[in-house]
Amino acid sequence: MKRLFILISLLLLFLVSVRNLAEENRIGTFNRQAIIVAYYGSPQWGDVLKQKRAALEEAKRANDAAKIKELNAWGAESQELAEKQIWSDAPITNILAALKPTLDEIAKTEHLTSIVPAPAPDKKATPVDVTPQLLDWLEASQKTRTIIQNFPKK
Repeated sequence: MKRLFILISLLLLFLVSVRNLAEENRIGTFNRQAIIVAYYGSPQWGDVLKQKRAALEEAKRANDAAKIKELNAWGAESQELAEKQIWSDAPITNILAALKPTLDEIAKTEHLTSIVPAPAPDKKATPVDVTPQLLDWLEASQKTRTIIQNFPKK
């Protein structure tokens, strides 16, 4: 009878701890500056630039002044946005949109309620740094990783 009581007690303790673990509020966080630098140095961004450059060359061949003007404006706006993102608190919605597939995957595999730039807004939540996974997905080079490591802290 005593063994049965101990076994039931241990089982209940296990179930309570599993329930608490399942209910734990885990929030993924990432180093905002690191991800901005890695994104603009990534093959994904490189592909966007290649497409825009090809469209610009096509517009030049076709003598399409309006398209040339539009693409040149896009380039200037993109450069300005990148500078604002890295040096201020400009929104990074374009980067988050590009990262959405991996953010969703990481949130699922790591059992995260959300993924946000560090620090986690909920002080009671358990922060989980997902910066390394994002850098890997962005295929950040060793050069980029070194820049990130030596980047001045805000």
